[in-house]
Amino acid sequence: MKKITSMKLNTAFLLLTAFCLVPTALLGQGSAGPVLGGTNYSTLASAFSDPSVSWAATGLTLNYSGGTVYQNGAGTAITANTLTLTTNLPTCTQTGIQSGTCNIVYWSGGSSLANTASYAVAAVPGNRILYYCSTNSSGNITNCFPTELDVNGAVPVTYGDAAYFVQPSACFMTASTTAFTAGPALVRTSANNQVLQAVTNTTAGTVSLTCDVTFSGRTTSGLGFQATDIELFYGVQGTAFSSIAAATVATVSFPSAGGSASSTVASAGGSYTVTPTTLQTATTTSGNCYDEKVAFGTPFTYNNNGKVSFDQVFSTSAAATTVQICGVLVHGNWIQ
Repeated sequence: MKKITSMKLNTAFLLLTAFCLVPTALLGQGSAGPVLGGTNYSTLASAFSDPSVSWAATGLTLNYSGGTVYQNGAGTAITANTLTLTTNLPTCTQTGIQSGTCNIVYWSGGSSLANTASYAVAAVPGNRILYYCSTNSSGNITNCFPTELDVNGAVPVTYGDAAYFVQPSACFMTASTTAFTAGPALVRTSANNQVLQAVTNTTAGTVSLTCDVTFSGRTTSGLGFQATDIELFYGVQGTAFSSIAAATVATVSFPSAGGSASSTVASAGGSYTVTPTTLQTATTTSGNCYDEKVAFGTPFTYNNNGKVSFDQVFSTSAAATTVQICGVLVHGNWIQ
């Protein structure tokens, strides 16, 4: 048997190494770089095209074509139609969109599109914004930008799961005709449960509740916490309420630094949808509370230099009545 020398072993090792370093393309395998031939996917985007828009040289009529609006993986067919835009909304920058000086064309369900100047309305979760359109003071459309174009900086993002709990200590009660024999005061009804409580005398009257429900926000208009509903947790012992009036929600605006003293109250939330439609008035066990939900037809964001209040009026009968407030829960969207 021949003896294999170390030189031959080294030579064989070098040849094997060189073979392993041969480019994979020479071995019939895939290679990096441009792919020649094959399928052209350049038309793939057109298969998912949004409705397109067009307009005449004069006027506020925006024409939009048929198409498909995709949202959360589902597509909805849109029927060609027209929209009448709002005149003199010329600024479709990020600041303009947030301050209400731009027409926002959006889809909120169904086979048609809608238009608004309010980003808070268009950006409600479930909607999809398609175009930003500017108009001049002469009543003409001057331009429309698809939302995919970065014409306004970073487009705000909306999260639909915001929540803010208001402690009963942020509420206060006053009596009219009737009077309080105890409270209002914070009372511990059981472990981990504290309520605002007041007890009336045996004269029928009303108990007015006010809660400061001011939620966190941002100073930029249209951004931050956008309230969509408020839930009041309340209870009653001793004697049932004779009735409960409709709740009201308002913003209270204060002056800027150095301005004249003022306090401007304005209703907020548009039209309300209350659940349950007939509020519960029967007595409860101390510490247990009903849930009254007030949903807003027009969601709203925090108003800088101001606060938000929730008011409810309970009517009591000619008997001692204990009113308890367990707190308030605000639901909404977070826009950033």
